[in-house]
Amino acid sequence: MTKTILTALTATLLLSGCQPYQTQATRTNQTEDQLIQQENQRRMAGRVELLEREIGRISQELDTLRQTLDTRCNDIERKSEEDKRELIARLSAQIEKLLSQTPAASPARPASSGGAVQGYEHIVRQGETLSTIAKAYNVTPKAIIESNQIKNPDRLSIGQKLFIPE
Repeated sequence: MTKTILTALTATLLLSGCQPYQTQATRTNQTEDQLIQQENQRRMAGRVELLEREIGRISQELDTLRQTLDTRCNDIERKSEEDKRELIARLSAQIEKLLSQTPAASPARPASSGGAVQGYEHIVRQGETLSTIAKAYNVTPKAIIESNQIKNPDRLSIGQKLFIPE
């Protein structure tokens, strides 16, 4: 009979929504587990917050680096354009100088022997030598000396007219 009363009492407690009796140790273990879980959640939240700050810092640093890189690239492009213009100006000046030094060709003049010899007339400019003139016309210095009956090839005069045979 006692067994029947206990069974009835247990059934009544279960049906009424009461939980069976828990020991103090079980409740303490569950509370400690909950506290540990909460502490772990706080730590994880702290780590997430630190990571989010670090991501923000890295993003700002990356933006700064991009701006610096853009600025440097623009500076390099600008400098490159300046260098190109300077190089073109220098080359143009050198070309002009070379063109001004290029012997001016004039129609052929007859040779002193009476026959027509084809060639060019050249007016000697400052700094020119018989060798440079010959080289410019692709002839030998000897051909210029003979055609002009030059006595001293080391003594050319500025403005002197020379016949350069072809």
